[in-house]
Amino acid sequence: MNDITLEVVGNLVNDVELRFTPSGEAVASFRVASTTRRFDRANERWIDGDTHYFTVSCWRQMAHNVASSLMKGMPVVVTGRMRSREHEKVCGDHTHMMRYVDIEAIAVGADLARGTSVFTKTRKDSVVESERRMLADALGQDTVDYLDRIGHEGDQNENVIESIDIETGEILGVG
Repeated sequence: MNDITLEVVGNLVNDVELRFTPSGEAVASFRVASTTRRFDRANERWIDGDTHYFTVSCWRQMAHNVASSLMKGMPVVVTGRMRSREHEKVCGDHTHMMRYVDIEAIAVGADLARGTSVFTKTRKDSVVESERRMLADALGQDTVDYLDRIGHEGDQNENVIESIDIETGEILGVG
């Protein structure tokens, strides 16, 4: 495949928005502003050039990671596949074709040239573990252990729990 790959260094201009497709896939999106700079030797100062805005989309686990790690204003480095789209914009009597460049992220990270970060590697079962901890807090560890035990017994156990009251931990329905 002949995709064009971009690397953009810039700042998030909005908070990350996490959504889900109808099939349940997670997708996060955010916008990045990147301003070119050059050093003016004659005046010995930095001069800002044009600012470019990119919409970035991240899928699946990266979407969850980005949504829980980044927020508006953070400096980031984004690497991804370029996607372009056109949109008609009507201004009075004139119609303009607007061209937008989007990035489908391959990698996203904090720009460590402008700050520090603490990295925590996610495990595939981290979502399951966090749900187990929430259940244990709500229902008690004994109930969660019991649910694990009958879950491992599978079809051998005829009594399947159908519902549990989250506040009390009471088993409401057994089928």
